[in-house]
Amino acid sequence: MERHSQFTLSEIMDKLAHILAHKQTGTFFIATDANTSCRFAIDSGKITHCAHKRDHGVAALLSLQEISGGSCSFSENQSIPFRQESIVDHQTCLDILNLRPVTPAKSAPAPEAPASSSRPVGQASTPCPLLPRANIRPVQEEAPAAASEPAKQPPAAPTRYYRGQPIPQEEKPAAAEPSRQATPAPTPATPPKRFYRGA
Repeated sequence: MERHSQFTLSEIMDKLAHILAHKQTGTFFIATDANTSCRFAIDSGKITHCAHKRDHGVAALLSLQEISGGSCSFSENQSIPFRQESIVDHQTCLDILNLRPVTPAKSAPAPEAPASSSRPVGQASTPCPLLPRANIRPVQEEAPAAASEPAKQPPAAPTRYYRGQPIPQEEKPAAAEPSRQATPAPTPATPPKRFYRGA
């Protein structure tokens, strides 16, 4: 991060929170409007050391609250030695400096364009080859169940009994078929015989 112009203390803290949110590593410098300097050691988005003027650790965090603004810069992957008393707890720094690092949201992948959109305008689409027609046999319809059933026979006449013996039923004579033969010619009448006496 290059050196910026004058900012308020709140704006400087916002830039520090932005670096923490992106899990960066390096040293954050502040040149205050009171001609003092402040340094923060940052490791993967965590504040590990702080020094301001002749103060170190938590004392440096408290004295930094007295300034009104200044300029700031960030040297990524640059490590500067700090004293042992400059070690601070990351969560304590967030609470004292009122830092709220917000993790950037992951952008959703752009939807893929349909394959048809890549074809130039006016280019005819390749026709789909016709497949050979399969030999499909028509399905025969099943005959209705009523047609396959045998014709029902009329019920037989009840058997009659006389003195314990069954009486045979008379069969109905079949209807006489009309005679196809020609009617014979009538026989001529014979003249009556006459008898005489003594004959």
